[in-house]
Amino acid sequence: MMAAHARRALLAAPRHRAALLTGSTRSMSILKSIFGIGEFEAPRNQPLRGTTNKNQAFDLALLEYVSMNAHPKFMLQKVLEDDNRFLMGHVLVAASQSLSPMVHQDTLDAAATVEIAQALAEEATATVNEKLHVAALDALVSGRYREAAAVYETILLNDPSDLLAQRCAFDVYLILGDYKNLLTTVTRRLPSWSPNDAGFSHLLGMQAYGLQAAGQLDAAEQLAERALSMNGNDRWALHTVLQVLEAKGNANHGASYALQHKDEFDNGGPLEPHLYFQWALYLLELGRYDRIEKFLDLYILPRDQQEHHSVRALCDATQLFWRLHFVGEDVTHLQHRLKEEWEAISVDEREGRVVFPVSAKLLRYSVLSSVSEDAANNAGDNVPDDQAVDIYEFEKHKGVQLIQFSYPRPTSQLTTVYNAVCHGFMAYSQGRYQDAVDVLLPVRGSVEVLGGTSVSQELVELLLIESATRCEDLQLAKLLLNERVSSRPQSAQAWSVYSRVFESIGDASALRDAQGMSYVLGLGQGGNKTN
Repeated sequence: MMAAHARRALLAAPRHRAALLTGSTRSMSILKSIFGIGEFEAPRNQPLRGTTNKNQAFDLALLEYVSMNAHPKFMLQKVLEDDNRFLMGHVLVAASQSLSPMVHQDTLDAAATVEIAQALAEEATATVNEKLHVAALDALVSGRYREAAAVYETILLNDPSDLLAQRCAFDVYLILGDYKNLLTTVTRRLPSWSPNDAGFSHLLGMQAYGLQAAGQLDAAEQLAERALSMNGNDRWALHTVLQVLEAKGNANHGASYALQHKDEFDNGGPLEPHLYFQWALYLLELGRYDRIEKFLDLYILPRDQQEHHSVRALCDATQLFWRLHFVGEDVTHLQHRLKEEWEAISVDEREGRVVFPVSAKLLRYSVLSSVSEDAANNAGDNVPDDQAVDIYEFEKHKGVQLIQFSYPRPTSQLTTVYNAVCHGFMAYSQGRYQDAVDVLLPVRGSVEVLGGTSVSQELVELLLIESATRCEDLQLAKLLLNERVSSRPQSAQAWSVYSRVFESIGDASALRDAQGMSYVLGLGQGGNKTN
């Protein structure tokens, strides 16, 4: 909490209000005059130079954040030092720290900034939309994601060009796993935009990601490539292409594409570690486990980082831990690293300073349960609550009627699925494979209630398949793998697992075929140029 004297000092300083990015002419001229249109390539951990005024700095920092090129906490550092009453500067930095933390401290800082923003928003000069941004930020850092989404949608109803509200709404829907609104929150605003508007290509990048989440992979790839053709530095559009290629299951193509665009990975922006995670998924299919370990140590969970890693980084590393374990790699050391990291940052959650999304809580539990039942129980995980939005209470206190598109599912459904997957991880780690199958099979069609990306939800399916392959009766394993190779015929790892099942049941002919497919698709071909 902010000390009283600091609060008084803040309110005593003169304050100027910044306009949000509302048009193309002024913003594009800013980019052109300072860095060149859409091609900002200054160091990502440096503040903007002093000659840039705060409104220009805000617009530029917003564009760079929406495209995941740079983090506002660096770009606006000098601006906020010079004017600590810049409300929307605080809001942009805190929202980005909450949704795209580079270290765990970012999440703590975002929560601490809420009181500063609320104090500034109480002044008569704050606009309705600025006050709504503060309300959305409060809901966001408190884990009231449905409420945050509704507030951002209400801001966009008033101003469809509010790029910060658009990016935040998009990210909140991704946390919730609400793929319908992930796409439609963008398409609802596109008619209000012109291709000449600054940020238009970034909307296309978000729309492309929404299309891939909806399973429209070809359309998503084309639109993401169009966004990249309009702005070659759009890391989110690049990320979308990588996600599409992973969903299509062609690891060789994906790894080659990643290698071709490696220079775009290394920019120090908020998405850099996750881009390497996407690359690692391709390398996993190709059996390049040594490269994945290097990615983890250098980029995803860097060993030389002094601060605690962010929840996003730990989630990506946990995904790779399980996927490496499932293919037979010894990941004991990574397991203990993750246990220590998860336990270190979980103290802040237990004491109410931060809130973890459901998908992150589940991944944390998965790691701790793999170590011991006591470690998992000591985490103090409570059953997550998908809180409904009290529209009438919000209108009563804020004087604004919210527009809501995303509604919570029945609490019992979330509780059932969450507990089942937790029990599945525990049973698997204890060698009770049939028990794991028995609890996972009934909920495999409902894992979207856990939120997160399709890649994170896929881990539950992989856990079910791995558990089934270790049961005495392998009929279910064969059926599940029939599904897997049908949906991902170019997955070398799927064919490799299939070969293990055929070997166990003594089908020599099918074993040779599955091993041949796995090799042809790249598994074991160490000489490929995709590292």
